[in-house]
Amino acid sequence: SDDKTLYVANSLEAAVQVIDLERGNVRETWSLADEKPTLVRQGEAIFYDARRSLDQWYSCHSCHQDGGSNAVTMDTLTDGSPFTKKAVLPLYSLNDTAPYAWHGWQPNLRVSLEKSLNTTMLGRTPSRIEVDALIAFLATLKPPPNPEPAPLDQLTRGRALFSGRAGCATCHSGPNGTDSKLHDVGLGMPTDRYPTYNTPSLIGVYRKQLLLHDGRVNSLEALFEGPDHPAKILPAKLSPRDITDLIAYLKSL
Repeated sequence: SDDKTLYVANSLEAAVQVIDLERGNVRETWSLADEKPTLVRQGEAIFYDARRSLDQWYSCHSCHQDGGSNAVTMDTLTDGSPFTKKAVLPLYSLNDTAPYAWHGWQPNLRVSLEKSLNTTMLGRTPSRIEVDALIAFLATLKPPPNPEPAPLDQLTRGRALFSGRAGCATCHSGPNGTDSKLHDVGLGMPTDRYPTYNTPSLIGVYRKQLLLHDGRVNSLEALFEGPDHPAKILPAKLSPRDITDLIAYLKSL
C-alpha cells in the first residue's frame, strides 16, 4: 500500500522476499521451509543466475535455453582456436555422453563446467558443491518430444534406414544417439585446432535451428539437399523417398 514495497515469491529459495523499491535491495527474506533447498534446486538457481557471468548480464540459460540451444553460433573461447564459432550444443544426458564440446577435447564433466563458467562466462570459480549442484540439475533436463510425429509406417521405414542401409547408427548409436567417439567427417576448417569432431547426439534434433558444428545449415531438409549431404560418408545411396522417411524418423528422436 505504500507503493515502495514489493513482495516476491522466490521458488528457488523457498522464501518470500521483501524488496525495497526505492533502495533497490532485498530488505527481508522470510523462509518458507526449515530445510535447505535440495542439490537440484541449488543447481537450478546457478543455471539461471546471471551473476555468474562478466558484468552479470547472461546465465547458462541464456545460451542453453531450458537445457537446449539458443540457435546461434558462438566462440566460447574454450577450444583453443580463436574466431571459430560453433553451434551451441544442448545439455541433455551429459553424465552419459562424454567427452564434451564439439571437438571432444574435454573428457571430464566437472572440469568442462568449471571452464565454461570461468572462461566462457568469465565468472568466478565455482566451489565443489556448486559444481555438484549444477551437475545434479543438468541430470534432470529432458528434451520435449516432437508434438507432431510422422505416420507410423513412415517412421518404421526411416528407423530401418537409420539402423541399417543408411548407416547412421554406426556413429549415432545407443540410447543417447552418439557413440561418444571422435571422427573426421571432412567438415573441418584450417583454423580448427582439432581435426576430429565429437559425434553430436540426435535426440531432440527436430528442435535444432542450426546443424553441423558451425551451423552452416538450418534444417535437416537443407542438410540432405546441400553440398554437405551425409552421403559423403554414408555407405549407401538414398532415394528422395528414403531421405523423406529418414528425416521423419530423425525428427521423432
